[in-house]
Amino acid sequence: MSKFLSRWHNSIEDKVVDSSMMVDEVEFCSPLVYKPIIGVEMVTKYLVAANDVLNNPHFKYISEFTDEKKACLVFETKLDDVEVTGIDLIEWNNEDKMVKLSVFIRPFSALTKVGEQMSMKLTEIS
Repeated sequence: MSKFLSRWHNSIEDKVVDSSMMVDEVEFCSPLVYKPIIGVEMVTKYLVAANDVLNNPHFKYISEFTDEKKACLVFETKLDDVEVTGIDLIEWNNEDKMVKLSVFIRPFSALTKVGEQMSMKLTEIS
């Protein structure tokens, strides 16, 4: 496992968003926002909210596909009575810093539930 991926898994396990793992112009493609979110400050804000919403006792990575500087991490979690399946598609550079994160969520009912809870969480932390 790469150094970056090991740090990512540790941060998920510790429920911590570590902005030192990101390049300054990191790009986050959210399933809820049309345009990519750019920059450490805004990406950190969204990831803190996502961590609070998705990284609950039901959260677990169930599959992982890796390349030299990319990983596709398949996760499952549950929000209230809604089963959520998703993918974290992560790219990092030679300095082991994340350059891009794209998140995909299914089914639509799960995406809707995540959107509702993310909206509330982002309002709280703004």
